[in-house]
Amino acid sequence: VRAQIAKEKILAGIDVVSFLADSGILASKGEARKLVQGGGISINRKKVESTDLKIDQSFLLHGRYILAQKGKKNYYLVSAE
Repeated sequence: VRAQIAKEKILAGIDVVSFLADSGILASKGEARKLVQGGGISINRKKVESTDLKIDQSFLLHGRYILAQKGKKNYYLVSAE
């Protein structure tokens, strides 16, 4: 599934909960927080350990994409535009 987020937010650094909600992967920040705390979210194939994680430029693949995984089977290619 494809999703989008403003590149400015990534360059400025955005916390993982806001990233999941703003990109449309999850409906709300509350839902995102619960899934992260339950270990159900991976970014670029690395499990997100805490809600304090900041998503920034270092996460961009090919300078443009972030691969987010919700649960076992739901993958999202988030493009920063």
